Amino acid sequence: MTVLAHGVGQSTDLPLPLDLVLQAGAATVAISFLGSALLWRRARLSPATECHPRSTWWRLPARLAVLAVSIYIVADALFGPRDASNPAAHALYVWLWVGLIPLSVALGPAWRAVNPLRTAYRLLRLDRIPHPPTPAVGAAGPWVATVGLLGFAWLELVAPGRTDPLVIGLVLVGYAAVQLGLAARFGEDWFGRGDAFEVYSDLAGRLSPLRWRPWLSGLAVDHPAGIGRAAFLAVWWGSTVFDSATGSPAWAGFVQRHGHATGLGTAGLVAVCGLVFLGVRRSGVANSLIPIAVGYTVAHYLTSLLVEGPRGVLLLVQQWGLAEGAVWTVGPDARVVSVLQVVLILSGHAVGVLVAHDLALAAAPPGRPPLATLADELPVVLFMIACTWAGLFLLFVR
Repeated sequence: MTVLAHGVGQSTDLPLPLDLVLQAGAATVAISFLGSALLWRRARLSPATECHPRSTWWRLPARLAVLAVSIYIVADALFGPRDASNPAAHALYVWLWVGLIPLSVALGPAWRAVNPLRTAYRLLRLDRIPHPPTPAVGAAGPWVATVGLLGFAWLELVAPGRTDPLVIGLVLVGYAAVQLGLAARFGEDWFGRGDAFEVYSDLAGRLSPLRWRPWLSGLAVDHPAGIGRAAFLAVWWGSTVFDSATGSPAWAGFVQRHGHATGLGTAGLVAVCGLVFLGVRRSGVANSLIPIAVGYTVAHYLTSLLVEGPRGVLLLVQQWGLAEGAVWTVGPDARVVSVLQVVLILSGHAVGVLVAHDLALAAAPPGRPPLATLADELPVVLFMIACTWAGLFLLFVR
């Protein structure tokens, strides 16, 4: 079974020449920087206020519903058909990995509210087990979340049999067991720091206009966040860049000539994430990389979300005897998707530049000349221009 994902074919699908798109990308970052420098002369994202829903009656039904669906998906992956009729791959790679981003951007950290691991933690009464103070969670959590995200990226992009429902089911059971064990040791707060998908949703939720006042102020919270945050973001964005790169004929030819696809894929994934991590650490763009990662991930997997997301729902209901014989054949227009992808990438980078500028203003000592602050931001701007070019080039050149 193959789950469609990624970009829209070749650069010839673009309604504009690729070189013009790349120039527009660099211009967008540069103009965003100059515009924010002229019009954004004081830090405006601090202090931040996180808004919480006034009504919470929906939480328990939503948690139980998500837990029930999760248990069904895992059981179906372990004991159901091991062919294309099983929706397990769609549930993990499309609904959770891709669909969680726009949901979190719209509503805030959605996975925190419905995380089935939190529900299972409470139902199993693991909260009654004594655990050490919260600082122990803070020390280990970000690194465990980073390793978990890297493991997921390896499963999705490299692992043999990655769309085999049985493999997916075993991985999900193992991941749940590890997370519940660590939560029993450190308490329920563990999930907010050590569960890769909850951290992933929380970071995307920093962009939610409903959750944060003023808008984008969630990106100024806990800044600088430390090396663990930088590593997590490097794996998030770097794995998506690696996915784009492996869709190119150059990579396919390289693997065909040398063999050892799994070993080369593993080395390539780690290398790309490592290079992104070095760039993030040297430029200090950790939190401002969040909108870039959000924009690029949604752009990269936009076709998958629009095509395979509904198809997965159809596969699920067909297992219940509904809509038998129905086939999802609706596909978006390639040129429309191409334009949306360019807009998503450029918008993410423009927001990233704005946030980086605000964070630089907030960190500048009182009385520091504005030109000196702008000079400090130059490495960030250059890094973001490189990210923009890389994102656009890899997305459309295959």
